[in-house]
Amino acid sequence: MFTNKEQQALGRRIRGIRRENDQSQLKFAEKVNITPNFLSEIENGKKGLSCETLYNICESAGVSADYLLFGEKEDEDFSEVVMSRASELDIRQLEVLTEYFNSVIKMKKMKI
Repeated sequence: MFTNKEQQALGRRIRGIRRENDQSQLKFAEKVNITPNFLSEIENGKKGLSCETLYNICESAGVSADYLLFGEKEDEDFSEVVMSRASELDIRQLEVLTEYFNSVIKMKKMKI
């Protein structure tokens, strides 16, 4: 079981991840299969969460349980992070992202 301080820290990390992904409580709660009210209580450190809810949050937000539970970011496979984020983009946004990556690769080859 978590102490009150640990539960509040977990809630702050979940809120931070949700906000980084620019999602409302309603949208994020729907993605992780909980009510917006329950998400609010988790984010405010008033309620704990089940392993299933923790798993759903990690999957939806693309973060590790270690980070959410302990605040420690593991060395993530960057390609997995990019692919996870790219899956949320529309075709035009993907085209722009591809152009950006191509430009960066070209600059690297030119040693700029």
